[in-house]
Amino acid sequence: MKKQLALAAGLAVLATPALASKARLQALGEDVNGSFYINDNRNIFLNASEVLNHKDMVTFEWGSAIPNGATADDENIDRVGQSNAEGGFLRASGNLVYGAHFGRQTQFAADYQAVAAQDSLAQASRFAPSNTVDLFIGGDAGIKWGVQVTHSNREDDAFVGATTKAEASELGLAAGVSTGNIAGYVKYGLSGKVDTDTNTTEVENKSPMELGVSYRWMDYTFFGQYNSRTLELNDGTTKADVESKSYQIGAARASKLSDKATLFTKIAYTNTTVDFDDLGGVGAEDNSKQLPVTIGLEYDAASWLALRGSVSQSVLVNELDDGTDKETSPNTTNVNAGATLKFGDLSVDGVLGTGAATNDTSENGVFNTDNLMSRVSMTYRF
Repeated sequence: MKKQLALAAGLAVLATPALASKARLQALGEDVNGSFYINDNRNIFLNASEVLNHKDMVTFEWGSAIPNGATADDENIDRVGQSNAEGGFLRASGNLVYGAHFGRQTQFAADYQAVAAQDSLAQASRFAPSNTVDLFIGGDAGIKWGVQVTHSNREDDAFVGATTKAEASELGLAAGVSTGNIAGYVKYGLSGKVDTDTNTTEVENKSPMELGVSYRWMDYTFFGQYNSRTLELNDGTTKADVESKSYQIGAARASKLSDKATLFTKIAYTNTTVDFDDLGGVGAEDNSKQLPVTIGLEYDAASWLALRGSVSQSVLVNELDDGTDKETSPNTTNVNAGATLKFGDLSVDGVLGTGAATNDTSENGVFNTDNLMSRVSMTYRF
């Protein structure tokens, strides 16, 4: 009898791989590039030392390559209903873990597309860096450490017409450590530039930096994060700087309600200031202060199925100030849902489709079985 129970317990463990994907984090109300308190393989993009916690795996994120060009309404930024394709692996070798990831959209690429759209640059003039490669290596010498190198580039000798050239590139470095209940990281952009002959467009990413630290106490995680970056833009007729600074401090908890259900709760104060210097011919400064609260639930509905959902909303603190008008940001309530299909060491994740149309992945409250999941991913652990 004891042997049968032990065998059943072992099979249950084998049938429940660690869940991980952009879809999972989105469904739980987190940033798709990592969480301070939810265990997920996407955390390697937040703190490189996390590679030690997610070794021996390969993952694929379905989507389309983010195309060049954008409009004011569609900035080609990886987001809800618009996922870019990416994937990679991590593997252990002795005391080290190494790996590579391909296709991730960097912060610089997203910032450039957004600023270019706001500055009304011609679509043909937008040439964001792509073909991103993230390389990782980490080890454990009493303290877990990890290093990440990010490189992306793109070139076209006939971007618009036979005589027009364009090139875009980026190089970044990140390092993280964790020991016991304390973890910290730093990210720094070594270079980032877009240069096209069309409209003599030039954009430079000036010394972007991000710092983060977290501390775990029992079921709680306390964290802080600071981010600073500046884009210098010159389209031939307009020179502008867009300087962004933000920080957040918060606390979160992952608590087991039962052997099948986990409750995730988080509260974080965020403060963001964006200084537009002559962007679109106008100088302005936007400031936002928010106190979002997120509640998420993950439930193992069956040995082969996990379901999850979350709700988040800014409470008490919710202010937008563009220098001339202060207002409360409307409609901050956001609900997401997702699921994982588990097949032993392989899992398939997705955000549950709630759009009204077959190809709609927006959150219209319709459970669309013709478009059951978006942000689909597959992860295999070996």
